[in-house]
Amino acid sequence: MIHNKDRSDIQRTGILVTLLAAAFITSMSTTVTGNMIPNFTRFFGISSNLAQWLTSGATLISGITIPVTAFLIKRIPNKVYFFSAMIAYTAGSLAAFLSLNFPMLLVSRLVQAVGCGMLLSFAQIVLLKLYPKEKHGTIMAAYSMSAMLSSIVGPTYAGLMIDAFGWRGVFASLFVIGALIIVCGSIFMRNVTEKEEAKLNLPYIALSSLGFASFLIGVSNISGGLFSLKSGGLITAGVTFLALFSVLQLKAEKPMLNLRVFQYPSFRIAVILSLCMYLIAMGNAMVMPIYAKSICGFSDTAYGLATIFGSVLSAAAALCAGKLYDKIGVRPVFMAGIGLFAVFSVMGLFFAQNTSILYIAVVFALQSVAMSALNSPTTAMALGGLEGRERVDGSAIFNTLRQISSSLASTLSVLIFTLAGSDITAIHRVYVYFMLVTIGIAISVVLYLNLKVGK
Repeated sequence: MIHNKDRSDIQRTGILVTLLAAAFITSMSTTVTGNMIPNFTRFFGISSNLAQWLTSGATLISGITIPVTAFLIKRIPNKVYFFSAMIAYTAGSLAAFLSLNFPMLLVSRLVQAVGCGMLLSFAQIVLLKLYPKEKHGTIMAAYSMSAMLSSIVGPTYAGLMIDAFGWRGVFASLFVIGALIIVCGSIFMRNVTEKEEAKLNLPYIALSSLGFASFLIGVSNISGGLFSLKSGGLITAGVTFLALFSVLQLKAEKPMLNLRVFQYPSFRIAVILSLCMYLIAMGNAMVMPIYAKSICGFSDTAYGLATIFGSVLSAAAALCAGKLYDKIGVRPVFMAGIGLFAVFSVMGLFFAQNTSILYIAVVFALQSVAMSALNSPTTAMALGGLEGRERVDGSAIFNTLRQISSSLASTLSVLIFTLAGSDITAIHRVYVYFMLVTIGIAISVVLYLNLKVGK
C-alpha cells in the first residue's frame, strides 16, 4: 500500500498515464466495431441487426461485469486486479484476430468486454483516491477525455486500418497495444486503495445479469411485436429480475452493491443525465457509419478521416470542461453541451443521399464536443459527494448503468433505423429520437441546477 505522502509526482503520473492508456484502448475496442458493421455483414453474410451485437453484446457483458468489480476491487490488490483485467482484454483481442466465423468473433468480443468492464470503475476509484478532492474535476476530465476520445477516434482508426489491413488488422493492433500497456503496468502500477471485507453473492449476480440480458435482448427483438414472448416477455422478465435484485439489495445488511447511494439527489440526476448522453453518443456511433458508407457510399478511410476534426475538438472540450467545472461550476458547461446536442440533432434531419463528407464531419464534431463537455462534469457530480466504500459502490453502479445504456443505445438506434426502412427517411427518424433524448438531458440539468440553488 502506497500512502499519499509517499507518492512522488513521477509515481502519480505513471499510474495516471497507465490507467488513462488502459481506459483509452479498452473504451475504443467497445465502439470500434460500430464502424465495421458494413464490413462484417459482407464478410460473414449476416444482417446489420445481428452484426451490431458485436458492439451491444460487448457493452452488455461489460455492464454485467462491473457490479462484480465492486467486490473484486475491495478484495484484490490493485496491481493484481489491473493485470487480470488487461490480460482478459488482450487475450480477447488475439482471439478476435484469429476468429474464423461470426460466433467465434462474438465470443472473443465478449472476453474483451470482461477486461473493459473490470477497468472502468477501477480506474476512476484509483484516480480519485490518488489525487485530492480539489483536483477531481480535472482528473475526471482527463479520464473522460481518454475514454471519450477513444470512442471518437475509433471510427477514424478502424477506417484506416480496415482499408490498409482488413478487419483483422484492427484486432491485431489492439492486441499489440494491450500487451504494451501490460508492460507499462508492470513498471508503474501500485496498490493505492485499501483492501476491505466483502462477500460475493452469486444469486445477486445471477439476478442482475439475467435482468439486464433479458431486457436488452427483448428490446432487440421488438421488431417481431411487443406482445411476443421473445420481446415483450423478455422485457417484462428483465424488469422483474432487476426489481427483485434492487429490493434484495436494499434489504441486505451487506449488499453486493449499495443502492442507497441513490438517496443522494446529485447522484440520481447524474445517472439519468449520463444514460441520456450515452443513448445519443453510442446510438450515433452505430448509425452514422451505416449512413455514411451504405447510403452515401463513402469509403472506410473517408469516413474515418471525417471524424478526426471532431476527435481533436472533443479532446480540447473534455479538458476545458473539467477546468471550468473546478473553477466556475457546472451551469455554463451544461448549457453549452445541451445547445450542441440540440444543433447536432437538428442538422441530422437534413442528411440526404448526396450529403457532403464535410457536413457529416461537422455533425459528428458537434455530438463529440457536446458529449465531452458534459461527460467529465457528470462523472464528478455523481462521485464527488461520495466517500470510501460508497464511492466504490457508486462508481460500480454509475458505470454499470452507463455501459447498459451504451448497449441499449446500440440496439435501439439500429432497431429504429431497421424498422423505419433502412433508408434516408429512417436516418431522419433516428435523429428525431436523438432530439427527444436531448430534451431528457435538458430536464435532468434543470433539476440539478434547481437542486444546487435550493442548497
